[in-house]
Amino acid sequence: MRIANMIDLSQELYHNCPVLPEFEPPKLDYLLVGARDGWTLERVTMNLHSGTHMDAPAHLGDFSLTLDRIPVERFQGEALFVPLNGKREGEPITAADLEPYRERMHDGTVVLLYTGWGEKRSWSKEWVYGSPYLSNEAARLLVAGGVRGVGIDHFSIGGTGDENRETHRILLGASIWVAEGLQLNDPELAEGSWHVFAMPVKIRDSSGAPARVVAIRTEG
Repeated sequence: MRIANMIDLSQELYHNCPVLPEFEPPKLDYLLVGARDGWTLERVTMNLHSGTHMDAPAHLGDFSLTLDRIPVERFQGEALFVPLNGKREGEPITAADLEPYRERMHDGTVVLLYTGWGEKRSWSKEWVYGSPYLSNEAARLLVAGGVRGVGIDHFSIGGTGDENRETHRILLGASIWVAEGLQLNDPELAEGSWHVFAMPVKIRDSSGAPARVVAIRTEG
């Protein structure tokens, strides 16, 4: 068996990149500069839920499971790509949207919710506040499907409205990890079978962490 193709599902992290406005954006400082110092050394200051990142149950005060305590083999699974880029601004992702994929959900499934908001990433009102979001009822369907993880191409799977906290509580309470800030616009994701690896930085007692998320297709 060999890797036939690999797609990076991660967004770039950079100085002052867009985040939830209540957060300080990431800061990148150069401590050493190669041309001057012989070495290049950067320092990044940010919260752990910036850019492409993963949420552990401990992200919500109701729960205590941190990312570093989740077995590493749980951070991968069979991709289930759900195209939702026809959703309007602020429109919920409903259980009816996910029902056609219900039979493909199981303990080894990582659901990828493609809304198109990854391409809109910017310091704009539309990107920050207008994304489609996973509704409470749709979150319950994912729990009933027994999925392992779920990812979305926005910084918050539950959006920024009233349903956000409960959507997180439903998913994280079922020990489903959440990957946010993905880039899911590669058309090849809608074709064939893909396997997702979402690898968070191993930080002790972390409620979340930056992650490199990739999709891999194998052959042979």
